[in-house]
Amino acid sequence: MAPLVVAMFMRGTFAFPLDCNQTLNGTRIFGPNKTWRGVFAGVTSAMGVASLQSILYAFPPARTLRIGPDDQVDPLWWGLLMGLGALSGDAVKSFVKRRRGIAPGQSWKPFDQIDFLIGALAFSSIAFRPPWTVYAGILVVMPVVKVLVGSAGYALGLRPTKW
Repeated sequence: MAPLVVAMFMRGTFAFPLDCNQTLNGTRIFGPNKTWRGVFAGVTSAMGVASLQSILYAFPPARTLRIGPDDQVDPLWWGLLMGLGALSGDAVKSFVKRRRGIAPGQSWKPFDQIDFLIGALAFSSIAFRPPWTVYAGILVVMPVVKVLVGSAGYALGLRPTKW
């Protein structure tokens, strides 16, 4: 939701389309809702959240985020990977939606609920590879969280659709 929240406060500012208005076979590559402002907002908020989690998880604050019993990852690096991965997953989904003739903002279940997750897990696997049970748990829980957050965004007028 970070890109949507930032868009509310920065209307028109840095809202350059990620695809630079380019088309492929007459259709926009990603569509008008994918902007460089959104990439910046998503990645910086992911880095901030990862840093905050590292501070809250380890008191006194630690320089690294403990992911598992033996694994530590710098929170800024972790947030960068998670943010870029989530937004890349969303961009890939938008690319496929445009090719299938699905309009920007139109729902495409279940991919709207898992696109960011697959991208974030793929990118973060550069720094950390949890057991398959962690991936399975995340893939079950996070789509539900995404629907709840999306519904909250819709109720607050931040999103045009519930999910």
